[in-house]
Amino acid sequence: MKQNRITIAAILFIAVLKVHGQQPELINEESTFVSDYTENLNYNGIEIANVNNIKFFMGLHTVARFQALTQENVFVLSGGEFIEPVELGAGAQTSFANLEFRVNLSDDIVVYFDGLLATQRHPTQWWGGNGYIYFRRMPENSFLSVFNGIFNYIDLKVGNFYADFGDEWYRRSMNGDVQRNPLVGTPVVSTLGTEPGFEIIHKRPRYGLMVGAGTGAPEQDMRADRGYSFRTKAWVSPIENMYLSGSYYTTNHEAGAARGTNLFRRERLGGSYSSVWNLHNDNSGNGEGPGQVRIGDGKELDAFQFDLTWRPIPTTHFKAHYGLANASGPNPATTDVGTEEWAYYGADITQYIHRSIYLSARYSEANASQFSNVAAGSVNRFQIGAGAWITSRMLMKLEYVTQSATGWDEGTVGVANFVDVGRDPKFSGIIFEASFSL
Repeated sequence: MKQNRITIAAILFIAVLKVHGQQPELINEESTFVSDYTENLNYNGIEIANVNNIKFFMGLHTVARFQALTQENVFVLSGGEFIEPVELGAGAQTSFANLEFRVNLSDDIVVYFDGLLATQRHPTQWWGGNGYIYFRRMPENSFLSVFNGIFNYIDLKVGNFYADFGDEWYRRSMNGDVQRNPLVGTPVVSTLGTEPGFEIIHKRPRYGLMVGAGTGAPEQDMRADRGYSFRTKAWVSPIENMYLSGSYYTTNHEAGAARGTNLFRRERLGGSYSSVWNLHNDNSGNGEGPGQVRIGDGKELDAFQFDLTWRPIPTTHFKAHYGLANASGPNPATTDVGTEEWAYYGADITQYIHRSIYLSARYSEANASQFSNVAAGSVNRFQIGAGAWITSRMLMKLEYVTQSATGWDEGTVGVANFVDVGRDPKFSGIIFEASFSL
C-alpha cells in the first residue's frame, strides 16, 4: 500500500510539472470529428520513456463527487419480497481513478491498455478495462509487410476493448475518465461493453466503415453454447463539424449459456449516481449501474443506433442518438424467459459562455413496447448543469438530475436491476464533480 501511494504521488508530481502554467481551453476545440473517432478520443498522457524510437506514455484520470439525491416510491426485490431502501442522505462518493498506458512501437503500431483503480460497482477492487493493439500498417521488415497494400485502406484493432457501437461511449463518463462528458451522469440508456475480438476500420476524412466480431461476452469463454457477436458501423461528415453514424450489433447465445453480452447490462464501471434505485451499494451486484435502464440479458440481442454530433459554431455542441433493441432470454431479476423490444433516445446541448465556462442540458428516455409478459412503460431522465475549467486538465461540474418511471405493471423488475418500476419510482437532486485528467 505504501509503495502504491508513493507511485501515485510521483505520477501526480510529474503531472503538476506538465500542466503548470497552462491556461484553460475550450473543450474539443481541435476535434476533427471523424479522423479520431475510431481511437481513444480523450487520451492525453505524458511521455515517460523513449527508447530506440519506442515511446511509452502514461495517463491518469481521477474524479471525486458529492451528491445530495432523494428518491421516492422505490422498492427493491430481495429474497423474494420487495423491500424499501433506507432514506438517502447527502454525502461523498468513493473517489475513482483510471490508469492508462500507451506504447507506440512505431508510428503505425500502438499498444494500449488501462486499469480501473476503483469503480462504482467494485469500489475496493482494481479491474482491467481495455487491452488491444492498433495497426495502421505492418513493419516493412516483417513478413507481414506483404499485406501493406491492404493497410493502405484499412486499420486493424485486435484485443479486448469497448465494442464500437454508437457514439455515446466516445462522450460518456468512463469511471475516472469524465471530462469528455459535459454533465455528470450519462443518458438513461448508455451502451458500453468490452469483449475480446477485432475490428477492421476503413476511414477517410469525410466517411468511414467498421466491421468487427467478438466473443459476445466480456471475457474469454470457450463453452460451445456461447455464441459470437458481430457489429458494423458507418459514419459520414456531410458538412464540416457535423458527424452522422449508424451502428448495428447482434449476438445469439443458446438459452442455457450462463452469460450474455455486456453491451447494455454488464457494465463494470457502474454509474455516476450512487445508491439510487438500489437496495444497498456493496459487492453483491445491486450497485451495478444505479438508476440505469439495462436492456436485456443478452442471450439474444439485435440493436441499432443512430447518432448525430454537430458543432454549428465553436461554442455550441449538439449531440443526439436514437436506438432500437430487441432482446430475448431470461429476465436477470426473475430468470423468467421473455422478449423485450425497446426504443431509446436522447439529446444534449452544450453552450460555452466563456472560454472555460459552459452550460449543458440533456434529456433521455427509454420506451419498451414489449417487456416479457407485462404492460410496458418508459423511464426518462433530465439533466441540467454547468462546468468550469480550472486549468486545461481540471474540470468542475454541477448538475441537477431528475428521473422517473411510468406506465409499468406493478411488480415489474429487471428494467433497472431489481427495482419495481411499476410503483413509479423517482429520484432527483444535485451532484457535484471535480476531476483531473492527464
